[in-house]
Amino acid sequence: MNRWKIDRLLDLFREAGAIALRYYNDPKIEIKSDHTAVTCADREIEQFFTRKFDHPEQGTFLIGEESVDGRDQAYISTALKEECFVLDPIDGTAPYAANVQLWGVSLGLMRHGALVEGAIYSPVRDEAFFTCAGEIFRACKVQTDAPMVELFTPQKMQYTSAAPICVAQSAARNWEFNFPNQLFVWSGCVAVYDALLRGKVFGSIQHCKLWDLAGGLPLLKLAGFEVRYEDGRELGLDVVAGGNFHLDKNSQRWRQKGFVVIAPDLTGIDLIWSQVKKS
Repeated sequence: MNRWKIDRLLDLFREAGAIALRYYNDPKIEIKSDHTAVTCADREIEQFFTRKFDHPEQGTFLIGEESVDGRDQAYISTALKEECFVLDPIDGTAPYAANVQLWGVSLGLMRHGALVEGAIYSPVRDEAFFTCAGEIFRACKVQTDAPMVELFTPQKMQYTSAAPICVAQSAARNWEFNFPNQLFVWSGCVAVYDALLRGKVFGSIQHCKLWDLAGGLPLLKLAGFEVRYEDGRELGLDVVAGGNFHLDKNSQRWRQKGFVVIAPDLTGIDLIWSQVKKS
C-alpha cells in the first residue's frame, strides 16, 4: 500500500499547519528535561500524526520527537525494520515560541531503515516541498481548498563572499570561522532546508537528530546537494545500516555521529570545512 501520496500529504500539512497557526501568537510552553522547549502545538500535531500512522497491526509506525521516549525497544526495533514515518511536529520550536518565522513541520518516510521520501512545510508562508516517486514538488496555498502544486527545480546559490551560511548552535558556540560570509544561527532544520532549496543560503553546518532531518534530507539528496563529514564521508539516507546515527538507548540517541556540511557541490563542501577551526 502506497501511503505517500500528494493529496494525503497536503491534507496532513493543512491540518498540522492549522494547529500550529492557532497557537502561534500565544503558545503554552514547557521546558523538557533536555532544556529544550515544547509547546501545546507540538504535542497536538504529534497526536494528530499518531492517529494517522501509529498502526503496527497495519505495518506502519511513527517515530516522533515528542512521543518516541514512550516507545519500548520492541516497537522501535520493528519500526526501524518496517515502514516508519519520522516526524518533527514543529521543527524550530524555539523560534515558533518566540513568534519568529523560522519553523515548520518535517515528515520523512523510512522503509527497512532507510529514508525514501521527505517533506517539509512552512505554515506562515504556506508553502511545502516534498519528494514523490523521484520528483520534487512545491505546493503553495496549502491552507486553502485549492493548493497549487507544481514540479520544482531547486535554485542552488552560487558562492560569493556575501553568500550566507547557516551554522548549528553547538558549532556557533564553540568553533572559530574564518570565512567572510554572514552566519545564520537558526534553531531548526526546516528553515535551513527551505532556504537551501530556494537558493537563499549557500550551505549549512549541521548536527541534529533524526526527526530534524528526516523530511529535508531526501529533498536535498534528490536536489543534488552534497552532505559530508569533515573526512569526506557522505551522510546518506540509510539510517540503520549507514551507521551515522546513535540508535542505542543513551543520552545521544537519535543524534548524528558528528557534524556534516551541506553545500551545492564538493567544492562548496571543501570551502566551508577549510574555513572552520573546531575547539
